[in-house]
Amino acid sequence: MSFVPAASDRDLLAVLGAMVAATLAVGVGARRRGTSGFEFEARFFGGLLRDARVAPRRMLVVGCGEGVEVDHLAREVQAPVVGLDLAIDPRGERPGVQLLRADARHLPFRDGAFDALYCYHVLEHVPGPAAAVAEARRVLSRGGFAFFGTPNRSRLVGYVGGRATAWEKLRWNAADYGKRLTGRWSNERGAHAGFSEPELARLLAAAFTRVESVSLPYYLGKYPGLEGMWRTSFRLGLLRFLAPSVYFRATDGVTDGGPRIS
Repeated sequence: MSFVPAASDRDLLAVLGAMVAATLAVGVGARRRGTSGFEFEARFFGGLLRDARVAPRRMLVVGCGEGVEVDHLAREVQAPVVGLDLAIDPRGERPGVQLLRADARHLPFRDGAFDALYCYHVLEHVPGPAAAVAEARRVLSRGGFAFFGTPNRSRLVGYVGGRATAWEKLRWNAADYGKRLTGRWSNERGAHAGFSEPELARLLAAAFTRVESVSLPYYLGKYPGLEGMWRTSFRLGLLRFLAPSVYFRATDGVTDGGPRIS
């Protein structure tokens, strides 16, 4: 007797196949195009700001690395941007872009110093990330807007779209599964596993009054050729496992009692 997958099974198999293909191929395409990989992130953040009707006068990037993404974000938001990290390269500074050495848990700014904040794949590296989130909220002005992204700790496959070879992606995913099998799959144990979507939502809701997932819009925008895969995974409730990373916007908007998570 042969096994014929049900419609939902066929959908799942198609989603998993597309996910593996994306993991192996997307980053290669980016390298061939000669892009730095931050153009989409800057445009996506700019779109979120416009949707929220926030026109920042000053913006903070927590965990700016070498400053490449700070430059893209400054061009997108058309406002002065401050980037900080534990180690910075001052050569990345230019008019409107300032880079500082600082700890995300102890930001050297007054309360409400920024109108917008960007924190992309940083919290999984921070011991005691709740302190970093609380500091992010403190330095945002009333009505300020924040964007957070981390790897998805519940992911089946990671490193989709990363600027790496297919072999590197396979090796990194194998290493991740090795950490899962040996009980080391946590940020605290150095795995940089990230947070599941519910975990990140709870972490942010402790500091912000409104927290909203933007993972699906992010993937629809970044990988338009895989729209069917993302929409199918969302419809089947599988995005929480198939999304390699999770993304949220957070504000202090007034809500009807208590933090709002959506």
